[in-house]
Amino acid sequence: MERQPPAGPGGGEPFPSFDPDFTTPPSSRGAVPPGRSPRPQQSRPGGRPPIPPAQPNPWLVGVAVASVLAAVSIITFGVFGGDTTTAGTTVVTTVPGSTETTLPGDVTTTSVPDDGTDTTIPGQTTLPGGGGTSTITPIGDPIPLAEIQMKANGLGPLEFGRDADQVLGRLAATYGQETDDTGFEVGSGSWGECPGESVRVVGWGPLRIVSVGEEGSAEFVSYRLDLAYGGLNSPTTDIATLSGLRVGDDIADLERIYEGFVIEYVVDEDVGLTFELREDRAGEILLWGPVDSQAEDALVTGIYSKDSCETPEPDNPDA
Repeated sequence: MERQPPAGPGGGEPFPSFDPDFTTPPSSRGAVPPGRSPRPQQSRPGGRPPIPPAQPNPWLVGVAVASVLAAVSIITFGVFGGDTTTAGTTVVTTVPGSTETTLPGDVTTTSVPDDGTDTTIPGQTTLPGGGGTSTITPIGDPIPLAEIQMKANGLGPLEFGRDADQVLGRLAATYGQETDDTGFEVGSGSWGECPGESVRVVGWGPLRIVSVGEEGSAEFVSYRLDLAYGGLNSPTTDIATLSGLRVGDDIADLERIYEGFVIEYVVDEDVGLTFELREDRAGEILLWGPVDSQAEDALVTGIYSKDSCETPEPDNPDA
């Protein structure tokens, strides 16, 4: 059987010609066989010609394709894109055993594990009582608490005029780490020092130790024990005077314990209503401190030694 070469529609060329004058021969597809009538075309009501099927708008198709391509480009850049670093400066501190976490916005945090060790700073000593460091070095053995009494000339065996570092060292050995320390500063006179003096006030609970002078050569000059300073769970709260008066006792106790002494009630501009204890009316103040009132059941809330800055009496008080 002889093989026929391929032919296009209507027996024509199988591929379209590039000849501009070429026309496609009429197709026999759809021709009406002999003896049959052609299918009548449906008409729209009113005799109008039928509506041809809708064709897609080429502009809308183009916009849709462009949108898809843009979305693919953005996703591809996000996954495989290059530099994603945000402009800015990051300071990274590397600590052995630490971990670093980079947060949005180019922020780097460094976490240092707690290994339970203390950081020692030269010149500072960690004292009993915990929770920090101190520049006060404990000296000697603890002082027996029964020997620490408030006196007119000092605190137990620690007398006024002694080297402040020695006094603070003995108290640190006795009570542990101090709870307050102002460091050396220019005094205003509020702690009994002369205004302008270099003063340091160190505290253990409600007890305050006042020293004046320069660092390394300061002197212990006064003390104050006051419930208003707080820290009432400290053993210093229970320190008594040589005669047995304690903060928290009432006015009746004060006057009973110091019967035969002169007690006057005076308003101090910084402290408020206070008692002043003298051996006689012409004598100097032995002890003083704030009180709630002069009523018998009012409390003695503080006991102070005399101020270190002594103001000379005028030659003629009435002048």
